[in-house]
Amino acid sequence: METLEKVISIITEIKESNLNVTPETKLGEDLGIDSFDTIMIITAIEDEYSIEINGSDLEKIITVDDIVKLLNGKYLKNSE
Repeated sequence: METLEKVISIITEIKESNLNVTPETKLGEDLGIDSFDTIMIITAIEDEYSIEINGSDLEKIITVDDIVKLLNGKYLKNSE
């Protein structure tokens, strides 16, 4: 599964939502994701990819695409 698809799957599972999530979707503004949801999403991503995301990197995340770019650029060896 492509990184984008996996991230969207994790977000929609945690938010239990059928919203149309795209790379441009803003986590807070469009999906109403709060700090608790963010922790759950990041933990699920870390578990999925067996990584640990640096807390300072989380401050830069606004959109779904920000998560994908962060994962592919810094945390995953084989970017998709």
